[in-house]
Amino acid sequence: MLGFGSSKKDSPAPVSLQDIVAAQAHIRKVLPITSLTTSVALSERSGIEVLLKWENKLKTGSFKERGAVNALSTLSEKQRARGVCAASLGNHALALSHHSARFKVPCVIVMPLNAPLIKIQSTKNTGAEVILHGQNFNEAYEYALKLADERGLRFVSAFDDRDVIAGQGTAGLELLDQCSDFDSVIVPVGGGGLISGIATAIKSHRPEVFVLGVRSDWVTKSHEKGQAVAPLLPSVSIADGIAVKRPGQLTAPIIKQYVDKVISLSEAEIADSIIGFLELERVVVEGAGAVGFSAVLGKYLPSSCKKAIIVVSGSNIDMNVLSRLIERDMGERGRLLRIVASVPDRPGSLHTVTGILSRAGANVLQVVHDRSFSQVPGNVDITFLLEVKDSQHKTVIIKTLRDAELDVRELA
Repeated sequence: MLGFGSSKKDSPAPVSLQDIVAAQAHIRKVLPITSLTTSVALSERSGIEVLLKWENKLKTGSFKERGAVNALSTLSEKQRARGVCAASLGNHALALSHHSARFKVPCVIVMPLNAPLIKIQSTKNTGAEVILHGQNFNEAYEYALKLADERGLRFVSAFDDRDVIAGQGTAGLELLDQCSDFDSVIVPVGGGGLISGIATAIKSHRPEVFVLGVRSDWVTKSHEKGQAVAPLLPSVSIADGIAVKRPGQLTAPIIKQYVDKVISLSEAEIADSIIGFLELERVVVEGAGAVGFSAVLGKYLPSSCKKAIIVVSGSNIDMNVLSRLIERDMGERGRLLRIVASVPDRPGSLHTVTGILSRAGANVLQVVHDRSFSQVPGNVDITFLLEVKDSQHKTVIIKTLRDAELDVRELA
């Protein structure tokens, strides 16, 4: 099993600062410098100064463009003619396929069957050949390696590739130019390409900076299960960009050398991070890109750190996932109320109930009629999903309905 190792026969030396500087020369010709701004809201909540590095503002929505551009820039003429191949859950696919089209290099992308639909379609739109294979990234990765070997393509790993790591490291060089006195940086960790590059760049200049990596505990739990047979309903992380079971052969030793600490966040914490960015920064950020939000509020940095940079790595989230997370957040805050009202099955009953709800200030989100299982003969059960102000408002609404002599019960 090839797993997450390098596709090259000989393991290259660790990526150096010189590699990253060379990559910056390639990237500056194609990509803009991403902005670094202060988050007033996060700074107030965390008690330290927090800055945000907006890697999600690149054209395809993530930092992956850095590594893709550098890898494509270093291709020989023969390699350019044959093309490139990669396995990806989405962002690497988007970045490599987009810039392959710009460089006029044929591109084949292998994505797992459960890859986000928005990323699959967006990758197809670049003109790349998209192949869906495997139940997870590991299976897609192995198939892509096989395909690259059969077709003679240059395999470009999303993280375990020297050119890719050097390209991602240019974000670290930009940070050093943009801010001279930050004392810590928070970076998401999947395969480790981004944090390896950034940590190498920053530690080479300022070894005292604390580098914190953040991964999803979905990865840990998935790895611990160690099932010989794939489950009938495999779980999917909302942070699909970092849903990689372990760092690569190149990135692991770099992480060990330069990264001070790696923590894991639960799916619930990552969900809260996504909503937090939406609420406080008015920006849609995907799960992997949002993890720094909960990391800084969770006090995972040493108490000595007073000025932290969060790398916001991407914004390519499925809108269906986002809508579910918003609804979940509303439920947790007591902003959703689900009730069943049993009313006579005759014209005007629904109008009467909705009128009461309107006067009580409830917003009706969903209505479902059920005649088949109503407990009262001649009645219809109407289930309402309501948007309310808070828990106290819930109580007022239910009381108002019952004062109108309606049979109402709240559903969990």
